[in-house]
Amino acid sequence: MPTTYTDQFYYIDPANPPATGAALTPVQLAVLDSNNNGLIRAGDSSGFGGNRTYDSIGGSRVTAVWNGDQITVDVHGAPVTITGVTFYLANGQSVFTPGDGQHLDPATFDGSSYVTQDTQMPVGQLGPPCFTPGTLIATPQGDRAVETLQPGDLVLTQDHGPQMLRWIGQRQVIGRGDFAPVRIAAGALGNRRDLLVSPQHRMLVGGWRAQLFFGADEVLVAARHLVNDTTIRVQPRPQVTYIHLLFDRHEVIFAEGAATESFYPGETILAGDAALRSEIVSLFPELDPETEGGWDTARAVPRGGEARVLAC
Repeated sequence: MPTTYTDQFYYIDPANPPATGAALTPVQLAVLDSNNNGLIRAGDSSGFGGNRTYDSIGGSRVTAVWNGDQITVDVHGAPVTITGVTFYLANGQSVFTPGDGQHLDPATFDGSSYVTQDTQMPVGQLGPPCFTPGTLIATPQGDRAVETLQPGDLVLTQDHGPQMLRWIGQRQVIGRGDFAPVRIAAGALGNRRDLLVSPQHRMLVGGWRAQLFFGADEVLVAARHLVNDTTIRVQPRPQVTYIHLLFDRHEVIFAEGAATESFYPGETILAGDAALRSEIVSLFPELDPETEGGWDTARAVPRGGEARVLAC
């Protein structure tokens, strides 16, 4: 049975790049794994005849996958290098998504390098940050399981006190390979019980390492970059349900007592899912691409491999 994901993309082909200084705007597109094998690649399909579907992005069939392409962009005056995957599509477009856990922001193009072998991409390189069912979230009335929360409920935040939950999303995905959830053992990050999150879910980390390496008292770091194979481990499973919580701004909230992030839509909208895009834009008009608006993250977010120095 096909499985649909969403992910962030730039419209760019690193092998045929635009001019230096060209503007790059992130979008989110639907990614279809047609045969649910955990891989996105050219030629994969399911069904027969007129019912056949192919691996696709944004509704267009994938014709080539260049895993390992790299681009350098300018974000707010600072150069950022992103390693990821470029997809060639049947509609003639090329799209690039990060494979190193980075978040795409509006940027200008600086340079690129590219691979020459058409391969594949594991779906584990996709996925927004989110919680799993059973995770206890701090509210003014006490801890509540994340799956019991509803829009309109109040949730405790570190910076702004109780805040109203505006939107909840959830989906069930394959929980193996790089897409497997990360288990954070009780006490590893101040959590009272074991905490299971998606690989991209960012946890609040502070202390001398944050100050030494990033010049900040606290930073948000993806769980995948905190894996130490002792107290923080990747834990594969056949399937996993991920749940994300959206507020009026990016917030630091508390899951099992540990400080962590709420869902961060950033500058992007789920352009590959018209219904979801409409729903979020109706709640947050400033996130419509036509407004050129967006949100700041609640804390600084170290880029890519830089964050791994915080694993301990």
